[in-house]
Amino acid sequence: MKSRKFYSIIIALFCCLAVNSYTAFADNSVYTPLDSGNAAYHKADYQKAIGFYQKFINGGIQSAQAFYNLGNCYYRTNEISKAILYYEKAEKLIPNDPDVQFNLQLANQKITDKVPADAPVFLLTGWKKFENTFTEKQWSLLCIAILCFSLLLFAMYLIFSNLFMKQFCFWSGFVVFFISIFAFFMAHQQYDSLNSHDTAIVMTGSVTVKGAPEDKSTQLFVIHEGTKVWIIKNEGMWTEIKLSNGNQGWLISSDISAI
Repeated sequence: MKSRKFYSIIIALFCCLAVNSYTAFADNSVYTPLDSGNAAYHKADYQKAIGFYQKFINGGIQSAQAFYNLGNCYYRTNEISKAILYYEKAEKLIPNDPDVQFNLQLANQKITDKVPADAPVFLLTGWKKFENTFTEKQWSLLCIAILCFSLLLFAMYLIFSNLFMKQFCFWSGFVVFFISIFAFFMAHQQYDSLNSHDTAIVMTGSVTVKGAPEDKSTQLFVIHEGTKVWIIKNEGMWTEIKLSNGNQGWLISSDISAI
């Protein structure tokens, strides 16, 4: 008994040390740059805040707050293309946030190219708005909650002896189960949207878009920094892009940054 108690104490102490070490590591490597960035941001020391936020993001963490504040820092330092890039990144995580949308519109008013978009398809626009009603995490939690409710209904079907109640619980559970599958599909759609990098922002002052992935090819049109493009495919050092008005061509990959 004493030896068991001794080993239990040793294991408990080891676990405590491991947790404390992990917490200290997490605080130093992940959370401290974000907190320091926020502190510098609130003091209007934007260059210092940019350094902290970039360090935080380089750790592989996707944070809407960090992206949004970083966009504000770049906007305040008049680096509009970088501001647009990080506002767009923030919008991917919180697509219906009014502050992000307003600041993104404000930044887009300062760029050279005002590319008219094709008329949106009403059904597709409505579907996208519905998809963005919740974030990926919220859709996932909703899926789990609805699935648990469907399992409860099936359990009630097994418990009840009344024929009407059994039928009601069974068919209700069946319908609720398919609603949970729909919520899972929406969560998956949001996950794909977050992890896809099919759009980008032009980061170079002006870029000549060409008809083929080679220097001597035909020059089609010129776009400027801050313009949003859609990535079609990559070929070596070249990327084929498309604008919102349908114009497309090739540019050097280093001239853009993926959202």
